[in-house]
Amino acid sequence: MDNKEVTKYIALSGSNTAYEFSVKNNYEFSLKRQNMRIDLVEEADGFLILLYKGIRYPVEIVSRRQNEYEILLNGVAYTFSVETPFSLKRKRLLAGRQGEVFDMTIKSPMPGKILDVSIEVGQEINKGDTLVVLEAMKMQNVIIASQKGRVRRVCVVAGQTVSKDEILVEIGA
Repeated sequence: MDNKEVTKYIALSGSNTAYEFSVKNNYEFSLKRQNMRIDLVEEADGFLILLYKGIRYPVEIVSRRQNEYEILLNGVAYTFSVETPFSLKRKRLLAGRQGEVFDMTIKSPMPGKILDVSIEVGQEINKGDTLVVLEAMKMQNVIIASQKGRVRRVCVVAGQTVSKDEILVEIGA
């Protein structure tokens, strides 16, 4: 990639893991020195499709607050922020120490019905563990933990109908 046309960013996952990447022409990404082309296409019906290596992945941007994003990619919920190197350094300084685990509230990305609750209060969880399975628009959406921690509160039960942004689970350090 030509450095004159490249913008550097850092994606910070819910587990506070940083992934540095560069973007050229809005769609060409470089992650860990591997160049990749990703296209984000809005179809006529308004749905977003991420195209990578010829494979189509449905994407829904559930929420965006400044640089904080919550998306559904291929039916799986992801929460992350996009930072510049300076803003990441500032964020970590304000947090008190690098690598700190933050309290997190997991909200429903869309209205639907809770099919399964896989965790209970007090349970230790790891990044990637299944928390809740939500059925919405005839699709099962697995809500996973984006950081390790301890379940502080479970706010839903199987069979319950939830609204968008309704609190599902609270996780603490």
